[in-house]
Amino acid sequence: MYFSGISDRQSDRLTRAVLLAQKQKDNQLLHDKVHLVTQQLLYTLPSRLRLLPEEDCCEFLFYCYETIEHYLSSYREGNLPYLGYITEVVRKRSRYFMAYKRTQRNKERALLESERKGWDEPDLESCVAETRSYTPLSFIATVEYSMMPSLFEQLLNSPKHHGDDHIRLDAVQRRLQIKLQQGVNRKRFLIMLAISPHMTNLHLLEEIATLLEVDTRLLNRYLSTAEQQLKKKQQCKQRMEGTCNRHFRRIMEIQAELNQCVDEHKREELKSLLSWTERVHRTKIEQIRSMEYHLSHSQISLLLGVPKGTVASSVHYIKALIKECMD
Repeated sequence: MYFSGISDRQSDRLTRAVLLAQKQKDNQLLHDKVHLVTQQLLYTLPSRLRLLPEEDCCEFLFYCYETIEHYLSSYREGNLPYLGYITEVVRKRSRYFMAYKRTQRNKERALLESERKGWDEPDLESCVAETRSYTPLSFIATVEYSMMPSLFEQLLNSPKHHGDDHIRLDAVQRRLQIKLQQGVNRKRFLIMLAISPHMTNLHLLEEIATLLEVDTRLLNRYLSTAEQQLKKKQQCKQRMEGTCNRHFRRIMEIQAELNQCVDEHKREELKSLLSWTERVHRTKIEQIRSMEYHLSHSQISLLLGVPKGTVASSVHYIKALIKECMD
């Protein structure tokens, strides 16, 4: 019904649990349970409803995280179950989220253009800037791809570095940190980070550096260099998005012309053209959403100098380890 993978019985149980949590405000266990379910819904619903691409769902959850308490307290029993209420929230907030992302991209582009004016060396255009305000780094130049195995070894064998003082790990993260002190788990974790380096480098750089007890700059250089491999995929996606935007503008133009046209023969031609353009536009959107924006196992194998089977097994085992430690 709401494309969430939750049955009607489970939806009713969730609604009753939320209403009970509102009455029993001291029941922390129940509150944590409904809070976690709400997090899962905010993460999965945007993709299932085809409102956002899957790679943006994690960022959307972060965007809504601070307001989860408001959703839990403001829900009132009525025509909509709690699942339907959260579905409507996702529909509305996804529009604000997309507008927020556009604003952020424009700000970052303007900032980058203003900083470029002061660059004297042409090779600095390949630098990678940290976009999070808490990151103490400014610009770090990437190294050659041939240095990736060396960086990989340095992260495996580097002496313990306690990271930033303002990063504090909780008990669950400490348990994972102890597991990652074992050589084989550490190696698997570093391999997994290189598959989608842009996510860690953008959102979790300092937290992961503290978790691995490595220097933040060294981890940034490792991830930034791997991230350069994603450049071609990103450029391909941007070209497709540009084509998709042109199709959308063409749809608007045809609809405006159709509204003003009185000639029946011309209207039929416009309707046929509109149908074709809408079909192409939908196809492009589906292609963009299905694009995998990460490095393949073969690319990681060549980049780090490890067998492809090692990459596949590392991803499998490290996912199980993270699930075991952090649920």
